[in-house]
Amino acid sequence: MKKTCLAMVLFLFLGLSGQVLAGDASPNGIYRPALSTWPKTYLKNFPLNRITADEVIQYVGTPDKTFSLGGSDFMTINIEPKNGNGVIEYTFEMKNGVVVNVTYLNSGNFFGVTQRESAKELQGAQ
Repeated sequence: MKKTCLAMVLFLFLGLSGQVLAGDASPNGIYRPALSTWPKTYLKNFPLNRITADEVIQYVGTPDKTFSLGGSDFMTINIEPKNGNGVIEYTFEMKNGVVVNVTYLNSGNFFGVTQRESAKELQGAQ
């Protein structure tokens, strides 16, 4: 009985999380990450070298900051932590109008440890 209840709760949780993502996702699967988004999964599944800046803006939202450096354009969105401490950022790096990398930065607001991840590194892209 306990296994059945656990399986039902897990199925419901996974089903609901999929529904949230599916409703606001582009045909390429791009969506705005939230506080509850698993960064490694988001970055591992992000279709690098296929997504345009316009698609990022349409489905992720207007960036909180933009800048250019070394031939790349960068758009950063901030995710507001619940307690207002620290910074959570997703930065989209674009070259020639397409996203070539996405990075995640959590400056220690939950665990006191800075966490950094890169889609390019997680996907093993060159």
